[in-house]
Amino acid sequence: MLRYPAWLGICAAVTTGLAGIGAAHAGPVTATLSATYFEVGDSANPPDFGGSGSPNVTLGSSLGPDGFPVVTAPYGISDVDATTHEITWWSPALNSAIVETGTGTITLPYGSNMYAPNSTGTNDGTYFETAYFKGDFTLSAAENVEFQLGSDDDSFIYVDGTLIGDNPGIHGVTNVDFTADDLSAGTHTLEVFYDDREQTGAYLSLSLLTSGVVITPPSVPEPASIALLGTALLGLGVLRRRKRSD
Repeated sequence: MLRYPAWLGICAAVTTGLAGIGAAHAGPVTATLSATYFEVGDSANPPDFGGSGSPNVTLGSSLGPDGFPVVTAPYGISDVDATTHEITWWSPALNSAIVETGTGTITLPYGSNMYAPNSTGTNDGTYFETAYFKGDFTLSAAENVEFQLGSDDDSFIYVDGTLIGDNPGIHGVTNVDFTADDLSAGTHTLEVFYDDREQTGAYLSLSLLTSGVVITPPSVPEPASIALLGTALLGLGVLRRRKRSD
């Protein structure tokens, strides 16, 4: 039989352990991702929309050369690039039925109906929506980073181009926690792919469950900055020509 002080020690250990679990998921989250939205008209009737099928994308697999999820045989779906085996639901270049409708940002924790255009619609009676989200984060030391992804229908989450979790197929809202294990110190990339393929709802949620991680949209020079850079380079060229002529 344990003495009273021993019970106190056990209780203290359990309390400390629970507090540590809570601390790993506590505190404010600073996470913003870029968003690119697409739509496909119901009348366009690509085979995977308004139909069935679950893409066979393997956990741990890498994004294809065009930056999209890759399926392995048997594919389970039809909208697949014949050469790279990438799913084409987010690529107007690979799938003529897909149309880009806009860009923006989302802030985590995120939860929204996913109706075209750009998640502002009220139903998918005319168009199905697909979307792509991306952000970068930097770790000061090796760490596990945990996310929760929920969707109706398909969704896929990649870290550094590797699939860490998915909710594939046509289904109601499903929530699953995914962890990117043993990420090294340095900069990492988060990418999330979403699609709505059936007229029974469309929803996506994404949360960062690990505190102290800051996610920001990828750094892309603004058009004005690019123009300014071009002007500066042009001016530098003029100065060099003048010096040569002196």
